[in-house]
Amino acid sequence: MKKYDVVIVGAGPGGLRCAEVLSESGKSVLLLEKNSEIGPKVCAGGITRKCFEFLGKPNDIIGRSFDDIIFKKFGAQTRLDSGEKFVHTVKRDVLGKWQLKRLQGSSVEVRTGVEVKKISDECIITGENERIEYEYLVGADGSSSIVRKYLGLKTIFIGLAFHYIIPANKRFENIEIFFDSKLFYSWYSWIFPHDDYVSVGFGCFPKTMTVKKAKKNLDDWLEKMKIDVAEGEFEAHMINCDYRGFHFGNVFLIGDAAGFASGFTGEGIYQALVSGDDVARIILDKKHKPRLIKEILLERRIHHAMLLVVMISGIFRDTIFSLIMWSTKNKYVARFLLSVLT
Repeated sequence: MKKYDVVIVGAGPGGLRCAEVLSESGKSVLLLEKNSEIGPKVCAGGITRKCFEFLGKPNDIIGRSFDDIIFKKFGAQTRLDSGEKFVHTVKRDVLGKWQLKRLQGSSVEVRTGVEVKKISDECIITGENERIEYEYLVGADGSSSIVRKYLGLKTIFIGLAFHYIIPANKRFENIEIFFDSKLFYSWYSWIFPHDDYVSVGFGCFPKTMTVKKAKKNLDDWLEKMKIDVAEGEFEAHMINCDYRGFHFGNVFLIGDAAGFASGFTGEGIYQALVSGDDVARIILDKKHKPRLIKEILLERRIHHAMLLVVMISGIFRDTIFSLIMWSTKNKYVARFLLSVLT
């Protein structure tokens, strides 16, 4: 049985960032990924400006950049101009490989194709019955985190996002957000163009709309929009928005495993990165104050307050959407809203 100072379960953006910070110390670090390859994940593939800046503005991994976004309802639309590039496209496999490259030559041991089956207070047990001891354990293993389950945390507030990946074409050159209370309730559908494909999708909370109903509503919207997905690939994934803490003695949760994702925008990459960063620094220095985690928790509260207003508005929901579209015709209101969301 081998022992490490830190075992990180999950090599997504958060786990990789945590490992990168820890690699600068003298601690022994093991990073485990259950998939055979690091990077690929079902995701619309967008990062906001704060995320881009946190990563050090890596232009070499960015696909497209946008300084505006179109809000739409059937029969109406408005364009929100941020005055600067505020969202960028990035492929998850490209991001993962870029982060992994930053670990090359470090003391961090990275192992893929290793699934954690059981966790105790002293060790983890893999699918091949290998026992690995740890001093600190970090759960960076997504919405269905086994580390979160080990801690006995409930997960109630969870979203589901699904989309079609379709070939790129000139019809889809802008980021477009569609509001329709009858089809999407308190969420929205999106068109998110990359260089060589387009993500067309919708998110919902299974507690308020069944998965079957949500999929039907998405297909109805695609038909109304005359968007052909015959050559598209359908994908779906969970978004854990149920935050119940991140620090539990010598065990930590980051990213979706902790429930840091925004239930309003669905953003999760930035939250994973900064929580991974702060957790690594807490492990290195118990006096470290998790400023970045406090910031994303404040942002999360603001987003979820906005979401709650939309959710409980009932028959007035479409009126709220119309008001948002009308008010954001003013560029200062539009830029303020985009700053809150990004």
